[in-house]
Amino acid sequence: MRNKVLLLFIIIILVSAGVIYFYFNNQNNSSNLEANSNAAVAITNQFSAKANSAPVIEEPELPPMAIQSLRNREYTGGDFVIEEQLPNGTNYQQYIASYQSEGLKIFGLLTVPFTDKPASGWPAILFIHGYIQPEQYSTTGNYPTYQARLARSGFVTFKPDLRGHGNSEGESESAHHSEKYLVDTLYALSYLKKYDAADPDRIGYWGHSNGGEIGLRVAVISPDIKAFSFWAGVVGSYEDMFETYNDKIGFLRNITDTELVQENKLPSANPDFWNQLDPYAFLDDISAPIQLQHGTADESVPVELSLRLKEELEKLDKPVEYYEYAEDDHNIASNVSTAFQRAIDFYNKYL
Repeated sequence: MRNKVLLLFIIIILVSAGVIYFYFNNQNNSSNLEANSNAAVAITNQFSAKANSAPVIEEPELPPMAIQSLRNREYTGGDFVIEEQLPNGTNYQQYIASYQSEGLKIFGLLTVPFTDKPASGWPAILFIHGYIQPEQYSTTGNYPTYQARLARSGFVTFKPDLRGHGNSEGESESAHHSEKYLVDTLYALSYLKKYDAADPDRIGYWGHSNGGEIGLRVAVISPDIKAFSFWAGVVGSYEDMFETYNDKIGFLRNITDTELVQENKLPSANPDFWNQLDPYAFLDDISAPIQLQHGTADESVPVELSLRLKEELEKLDKPVEYYEYAEDDHNIASNVSTAFQRAIDFYNKYL
């Protein structure tokens, strides 16, 4: 009997010891788990704090004139507003029409052939005028015979009066150090694409002088123009215009006095900046054929600018036509009929 009591007592002691060990061991594990969890949270907080305190590297903002800036913008088209019907041309109707560009009302001369409209619409020409003193410019008074030659040849044509010209709203700007004329042109293109008389897949571009400079930028920004014809175009690189041939371009003689050049220096001294603006840095992106026509006696825009663009396009295997007119002037006046026939043949080939 005494042995049984002793055995029972030992069993009670062993069981009690096991319970006590299990309790304290479980308490220690809980403490360790809690400690480990707290440590993990602390480490996470440290990394989070470091991440939040690390400097955020932002890409520098592109200048508004940068080619990529202009590519990134949207140019929403709409319906032309017919402001006035003008007397008919030989075989076409003509109107003063308007559209919107950056909230500005821009006017222009619109022509439409009399012939039966093709199912997809007529081929169309976006006609961009050169620089004319804004106070001397009028919708019907400038380039009427030039635009009429294209209109008579079966094209829809539209010549916008760039801002500040004629009755168009806004302030006139220089195409060399502002993107505003180019923006007006890209909005005009969007409206022309939506015009029901025009075939949106057969739009060409005609530009004279400053219209050539604007057009070269359009060529590297938009694939919607299928053929470009530049007459006496200001189509050199920025270094060509501001430095190499500057003494031959009267309207750029004071270029070093402009805010744009004073802030960013000349192209040779700051190529990183100017290459963002210069279409020559993007010539490989051109998809449409380009025609260049220029008089060798041009006293406003040297023929070397067109020749330089021809050579650069040929290096890239881009389709280009080049015509020089010996001793002819800025308007190719002595050879204007030949030049227009070449332009019309060019459009008929590619549109």
